[in-house]
Amino acid sequence: SGSLTSVSSSEAPSPPPRVTSPSSPKQKEEDSSSADVQRERRIMVAKFLAEKLDLSLIPASELSTTITDSGLLSTHDLYQAYRLQALNAERTKSKVFVEGAGLGEVNGTYVQRGSHEGTPMFRKEGVWRDKEETFCIFLCTYSNGNKSWCLSVVPKGKEPGKTSDIDFYECPVSFGKTAVSASGETVPSRGWKLVSYGSPPVPKCSLIAGCVEES
Repeated sequence: SGSLTSVSSSEAPSPPPRVTSPSSPKQKEEDSSSADVQRERRIMVAKFLAEKLDLSLIPASELSTTITDSGLLSTHDLYQAYRLQALNAERTKSKVFVEGAGLGEVNGTYVQRGSHEGTPMFRKEGVWRDKEETFCIFLCTYSNGNKSWCLSVVPKGKEPGKTSDIDFYECPVSFGKTAVSASGETVPSRGWKLVSYGSPPVPKCSLIAGCVEES
């Protein structure tokens, strides 16, 4: 009988390389269609979740940029959010009570109205030298970079923090005990000093109406 010659596996010829055929245009179209469907589903879920959010708790700066640009909410929903924020701000408006100042005209209750340098301003209508004026408490940054709270008359039609102000008292932000409002902003309680038209003694300021004082 004839002998059979065995061939070891190491000597066996390797299989030919597998050739991957390129995706057909139809396959690419199906993949793109599937991605579009997934994207649409994600957008639907995002819109559903967005409708559940309490938009009145989102800062107005975010509502006017990120939220508006997302296109997930209608103009009506955004309007209602701004309206609720305005109503809430009116109800929780902070006030500052100024007392003990040697210049009696500055004493009294200041109501939060507007802002300056991103910080709430507090205003009180009063009389200075026989003329009706607006007394203001606001944060001001000087040309050297230092910041101080100012208690001044800001002439009507003028911006605060200008040379047109009639300054009575100021307090550098690093001085004294601070009172903390519900919004987290601070107004000096003590540490005021005389400037320009002020008279001793210096005032003490207390936050009231929806505010708490730091212990």
